[in-house]
Order: sequence, then C-alpha cells, then structure tokens
Amino acid sequence: MSTYAKADPVTVSLDELERGTVPFEKLEDAFGPESLGILVVSDLDAKFAALRLRLLSYATHLGNLPAADLAALECEEAKWLVGWSCGKEKLDNGKYDTLKGSYYVNCAWYKDPKLDGAEGDYPHLPEYTKGNIWPTEEILPGFKQTFQELCALIIDTAVLVARACDRYAEKNITDYKKGYLEHIVKTSSSSKARLLHYFPPPSSATEESEDDLDSWCGTHLDHGCLTGLTSAMFVDEKSNLPSIQNGVELEELAASPDPDSGLYIKNRKGEVVKVGIPRSCLAFQTGEALEVITQGKFKAVPHFVKGARASKAPGVARNTLAVFTQPNLFDKVDHRDFATFAKEIVERNH
Repeated sequence: MSTYAKADPVTVSLDELERGTVPFEKLEDAFGPESLGILVVSDLDAKFAALRLRLLSYATHLGNLPAADLAALECEEAKWLVGWSCGKEKLDNGKYDTLKGSYYVNCAWYKDPKLDGAEGDYPHLPEYTKGNIWPTEEILPGFKQTFQELCALIIDTAVLVARACDRYAEKNITDYKKGYLEHIVKTSSSSKARLLHYFPPPSSATEESEDDLDSWCGTHLDHGCLTGLTSAMFVDEKSNLPSIQNGVELEELAASPDPDSGLYIKNRKGEVVKVGIPRSCLAFQTGEALEVITQGKFKAVPHFVKGARASKAPGVARNTLAVFTQPNLFDKVDHRDFATFAKEIVERNH
C-alpha cells in the first residue's frame, strides 16, 4: 500500500460532455479554488485503449534506441522542445533531469494538416514554430500516425471540457467572451504533446534520493489551458527487453511494483496527495493560462511525478503522454499574448 494519502478526482463521462450536462458543481469540485485541479473523463471512444497501448509502447522502444539515433531526433535550436530531449530540463533542486526522456511534438496539424508549427512571425520562439522531427519508418514504423491519432482524440476531448468550462464562465464571469476557451483549444496552432519515458530506476540510487518526492519531475504548474493525460504504462524492461522487430505493443504490468510511484498533486491546503488515472480514462489538469482566462475561478494545479524505486521495481520503466492545449501565440492571456507568457515560463524552466 502507498504511504501517501490518495485522492479521488472528479469523474464525468464523455456523453455528459457531449450533451453539455456536466453540473457546474462538478466543475467547481474539479477545477475550483478548493479543488485538485483535475477532471477524469470516462467512457471514451472505443479506439482509445488500442491507441494508448500502442503509443506508450513506442515510448519504451524510443527510449531504448541507440544514442546516435536519439541524437538525430534532437533539436537544440528549439531548446530541445521539439523531438527527443533528455537531461536538458532543470528540476526544483537545480539538477538536470536525466531520469526521463521526452519526445515533443507541435500539434499545429490539429488545426490545419498543412501546418507543422505555430503560426505567426515568432523567430524568438522556435520551440513552437519549428517543424516536427519524426523517426523514420525503418526505425519506428507507424509512430507518427499513432502519435497524431491519439493526440487528435485527446484534443477533441479537451474541446468538450473547454466547452463545459465556457458554460460555467459565461454564467459566473462578467463580460466573459462566449465560447472563448473552446475556440482557443480548437483553433490553436500552439498546442504541444510530450511523450514521456521514465527510465528504469538506476540501481545506484540511494535511499535518500529515492525518497525525494521531487527527484523525478519537479513540482510545477503547466502554463497552458488544459493538459490531457493518459494513465501511466509500466513495462518490465529487465525481464522482457523490448524489440520493435517483435511488434510494437508491449506487455503492460497490471500496476507499478512500487505503490508510491505516480502522479502527485499539492492540494489547496498544501497537502501532497496521490492521484490515480484509470487506464480506460483520460484526465485533464488545469494550467496557468486557464486560471488567468477564468479570472481565478479555476485554479492551476501544482503537481509532480514520482518514479518507481530500484528497491521496489528494478528494471521497470514508466511511460505516459501529456497533451498541452495552449492558446495561439498571438492570443491574449491577460495583458500579455501567449507568446510572451510562454517565453517567460520556458526560460524559467530550461
């Protein structure tokens, strides 16, 4: 059993979102000032489960590619926020994070298949405007198609969550622009996806470092509107060394061998609680842009991830996907456009 308190997030069905029947009380419980800042959506499209398993399996295949292949997928010009990134992000403790690898994709194609990066003249923001880098079909066959299909499903769902937020905001915020958040999520060329591979915990880790809650992903706020999250996939890479030649889909452990690994949220009382996302569901977390747009009615959520400990889960990797739905770079968040807003945060974290 986990040694940390667990909290159950608010859950709504996809049907409730589609019909526009989510009660305002549920939205307040999910995103409001006293909330965890997270909403779980159940009863998703039937293709979700297969797409999730396939893409999260790709994360392990990606993380085990030869160093030369991974280096070819890096983009220093985009501050390593396009393509492969490992060891470039600084955590709260001031150290660079080498315990996970990330694969970043700009989701401008969701708005227009002809787009490969954010619209507008923003030479100082290559992390949003640079075209995506994809592994060749020889290295990871089907990776791009699977990635885009799952991201499209998640953004489609985020549009419905945004519509529910708009209904609430239109009733509770003076002069709120009708349908504003849905418009931002649906028409943005700046949304970004991050496929994460938490490497198996190093056997050299000390007990002190394993117990450091922030050792895997420092506590932070997302700076977009709504962040779509899949549940984590745990893979025993020690017992079953992954090989793309044997097929993409990998055997998924029923749960993490370390019950303390997973997503943690700092609630409004400053307490740390562990939050689980059911495998068949998506979760949506609030970001800083949403908090500003809703004039504080909905609050951004401080959160972090704790990886599995070597003493509990030797050889076990953790894979997950986050999709950050964000305003266009030219959209106003407050007195700043999102380009200014995002640049300040990226420079703070990288």
